[in-house]
Amino acid sequence: MLMLYGMGLVFLILAMLWGVIAIFQRIDRRMLATEEEKAQRETAASSPPTASIAPELLAAILVALDRYRQEEAGKISTQKRYSPREIEQGQARWVAVGRAYQLRSNIVPRRRNSR
Repeated sequence: MLMLYGMGLVFLILAMLWGVIAIFQRIDRRMLATEEEKAQRETAASSPPTASIAPELLAAILVALDRYRQEEAGKISTQKRYSPREIEQGQARWVAVGRAYQLRSNIVPRRRNSR
């Protein structure tokens, strides 16, 4: 009997908690809906901005945005490429050789004309 009372009590408490959570979800949905409606009414009522952007500034913004999107997509690299002379100055020889090897691996070899 004690087990039945205990399990029944646990089930009753869980059912009450479920009901409380369901009530709070309904209240929260209603509050969010009213806030969204307020925001939509405010944006519809506000007038469009009258300030204009200079064409040079707009072009710079568009170029920066395009470069950012290309970097995120992995189409361009953000790492600076160094020439072998820049590498050898002030660095260990093994670092310079490794960097030169990396730079050389990106160069597409030319085809030789077969005679």
